[in-house]
Amino acid sequence: MTRATQTLLLTVTGAVLVRMAMGDTYLRYVNSWMRWPLLACGALLVLLAVVDMWRDEPKADGQPDHAPDGEPESSHVPRAAWLLFVPSLVFFLIAPPALGAHFAERAQTAVVPAEPSTEVVLPELPTTDPVPLLLEDVIIRAAYDGDTLADRRLEITGFVSRDASGDWFVTQFGMNCCAADATVMKVLATGAEAPADDQWVKVVGRYVADTGVGGGTPPEVTVEDVQLIDAPTNQYR
Repeated sequence: MTRATQTLLLTVTGAVLVRMAMGDTYLRYVNSWMRWPLLACGALLVLLAVVDMWRDEPKADGQPDHAPDGEPESSHVPRAAWLLFVPSLVFFLIAPPALGAHFAERAQTAVVPAEPSTEVVLPELPTTDPVPLLLEDVIIRAAYDGDTLADRRLEITGFVSRDASGDWFVTQFGMNCCAADATVMKVLATGAEAPADDQWVKVVGRYVADTGVGGGTPPEVTVEDVQLIDAPTNQYR
């Protein structure tokens, strides 16, 4: 691989990072706070490519730079550098979507301790009916203090996933850094026909008491209404 090719790969890789971070595409793969680090890394790669091009210009005598052993420096650029082009090519040709139902069936499910602490005190829910809750809030309340959900109609949002038995869930992924560390948060939906897998929905349902306790099974709601919605820009929590 020549120095010119190495410079091209640096430029392409940097440009891809900048392009991802300038829009919303990066939210499919990493957390929202990583926009500025991605922009900085992309700009740095492009800058390094420009500097490398400047250093690679011929000397005044027209002779190229040489390594200490007398061979051209270009021969010392590892061929493995071609691997840098692979993620850039994948992004431009495929642009993989955010994680969805297929991965949710196989990924680690977010759980709480088998014996939740009795010292956890959760605030009372607002009097709104139905009360809108994040999936993680439903899971925590079901495990630690299901009484706060008793006889309440909940409004929850997520995408549709299923298990091997055909039951369907309102699902969302939570992640700390990137899609590689994502865990599944889901609530079992019963009493209504399931929409298509990966379809985002807003579900109104009544919490089924004593489900999701101890993290062994997900909480359950008896569905009263299912509204099909567009996927949000940021599909992770």
